[in-house]
Amino acid sequence: RASIRSNVVEVLLLEAARDKGVDSFRVIVVDSRPLLEGRALVARLAEAGVECTYILLNALSYVMMREVTKVFLGASALMSDGSVLSRVGTAGVALMARSNNIPVLVCCETYKISNRVQLESITGNEMGNPDDVVIAGCAMDGAGGSSEGGGDDGSSSGAQQTNSIISDWRTVPNLKVMNLLYDLTPSEFVSGIVTEMGILPATSVAVLLREMNPQDTNTAFMGDM
Repeated sequence: RASIRSNVVEVLLLEAARDKGVDSFRVIVVDSRPLLEGRALVARLAEAGVECTYILLNALSYVMMREVTKVFLGASALMSDGSVLSRVGTAGVALMARSNNIPVLVCCETYKISNRVQLESITGNEMGNPDDVVIAGCAMDGAGGSSEGGGDDGSSSGAQQTNSIISDWRTVPNLKVMNLLYDLTPSEFVSGIVTEMGILPATSVAVLLREMNPQDTNTAFMGDM
């Protein structure tokens, strides 16, 4: 099972470990820079005795094709059309799972359901500090890891020059650094929404929203009269 850091996903996996035993499944935690929020999830699962594998997002295609049977994702918000707003990278995980016919389950409390519809990931998104992207771990060391002891081909000096340009990005014309915090996963990539009311298809989010807020429907009819 592949998982992206989420409090709901964490509770679900820990309860599954208690109910079915820690040997009944293995979790692959997919993390991404610069926040690396998945490390906290790995620490808690490992402490509970669950077998875990920790990878970064760029290794996703390798494990997805070979080891994953289902994908659990968290959500920051669930739109009325069934699309999911979550940490950036979530849409890529869902797309990769769909291309490999692996079910994608979004774990989301019903209070996160919004009556809004969002069509893309730019409008209404949140920008993080761009310097977090620039100084993220190995990015400071260049593509080869350590910048010491480079060869005669000039690869070390080239990496150092690249790092200098990136770290001084504010002074470089025509260069911008973006740190988007969220992305939008289309509803067709989602196999099911796991809520405290049960599991429902993404196409039923609008129906659930009407059931939860009947006064909104009544108000709309009264306004049309």
